[in-house]
Formats: sequence, structure tokens, C-alpha cells
Amino acid sequence: MRKEYDKLIRDKIPEIIEAEGKTCQVRQVSQEELRGYAFKKLREETEEFIENPCAEEAADLMEILNFICHRMGIRDHSILAETTAKRVSRGAFEFGFILDWVDEE
Repeated sequence: MRKEYDKLIRDKIPEIIEAEGKTCQVRQVSQEELRGYAFKKLREETEEFIENPCAEEAADLMEILNFICHRMGIRDHSILAETTAKRVSRGAFEFGFILDWVDEE
């Protein structure tokens, strides 16, 4: 029985499938298509983390985010610099503030 997936997978998944005695088909797509699949995977991993917030799901989420950033030329040092700049200028999320409303006169 064949199960359809049509999703981005980790590099060793085909080997793992074959080691289990199963067959599969994989393909590579254009960079433009890959971007769409990567963002779809990011949504999937985000949902999985929301449903089960644990280190394993966080690792999956970070892996796909790192993949996307790398492909888009966004480097770790740039992300860290932006994180620091935002913490200095706008704060972090340490206090857990919830904004209910703003009076705009």
C-alpha cells in the first residue's frame, strides 16, 4: 500500500525507509519550489512544537528554520545581532506582558 507525502524530508530519511525494507521515491525541486516546501515544513514543525513543546520538537523547528535562513543568505551572526539589537531597543519577552489596548487620541 502506497502512502503519499509530497513534503520536504531530512536527508537520511530515504536510507532509513530502505533499511526498513520499504521502497520510496524522492526528487529534488527547483530553488523556487524548495522555498515553498520549506515554509510548509516550517508551519508543520511549528504546529508539532505547539502541540508538544519539548526539546525534540524544538530541534526540528530550529533545523528547518536554520535551513531556510541559510538558503536565504541570513547568517547566524546576523540573527544574533538582530536579537541583541531588539532586546536592547524593544526588550525581550521576560515579563510576559500582554497588550490589551492602547488609547490613541
